[in-house]
Amino acid sequence: MSMQARFLQFLLLATLAILPYAAHAVLQDEIQVYDDEINTKGESSLELHINSTPRGVQTPSYPGEVMNNNGVRVTPELAYGLGHDLEAGLYISYVNYDNKFQYAATKLRMKWLPMQEGKGDSFFAGANLEVANVQPQFDESRYNAEIRFIIGKHIDEWLISFNPIVDMPLSQPYVHQSPYFSTATRISRELMPDLALGVEYYSSLNQINQPINYQNTQQLGFLMMYYEGKPISFQAGVGKGFSNSTDSLTLKAIFSIPLP
Repeated sequence: MSMQARFLQFLLLATLAILPYAAHAVLQDEIQVYDDEINTKGESSLELHINSTPRGVQTPSYPGEVMNNNGVRVTPELAYGLGHDLEAGLYISYVNYDNKFQYAATKLRMKWLPMQEGKGDSFFAGANLEVANVQPQFDESRYNAEIRFIIGKHIDEWLISFNPIVDMPLSQPYVHQSPYFSTATRISRELMPDLALGVEYYSSLNQINQPINYQNTQQLGFLMMYYEGKPISFQAGVGKGFSNSTDSLTLKAIFSIPLP
């Protein structure tokens, strides 16, 4: 069996094993589908994640939770290529809520992309591991870990990328519970050099041994624009919630700031 076939088999088994789990409330500082972008050895990059929720859910899921509604989240991310298809990243998240700008979280990640179309593989695939320290008003679990699988392909002007995501709370009251599951999907088409349009969809499922109730899951879709030119590359989109548990209107943008 080839390396590509073994990786696909592993990804499928891992996804099927966790499909019954649901996502719990987490800090919405990064709304992004991971694809085949990765820094080479010694290369650094800076991204600025900005998203806001003009109309969102207003009922907290636990006492003291700061809701997304009317909030703005700003997260700079510094990434550095380590070589051997590895990239390290650091997030520091801030939230402006009720006219107060406050620190929200620090996250460390490691992205591994062993399969790349630029190296002759028929598709790209890998995984991203993240650990987070989140302030209690933004997540009931202070410490969390996430593994995000990455698989996708370029087909002529089209890009398809799919991320099955497993989130594991590491603090009370969730530390002894099963992991949680969500997905992120991107389909986009290049219209001209450096410019593409597309859609992204983010979804979660219900808890294990419980019937799936669509209105109690988070279902968020975006219309997106992606610009890869100068002076600053960016992506921006408008998102709509499709269930009662999802913010009804979300705006997001990611700016790639050149570094020396």
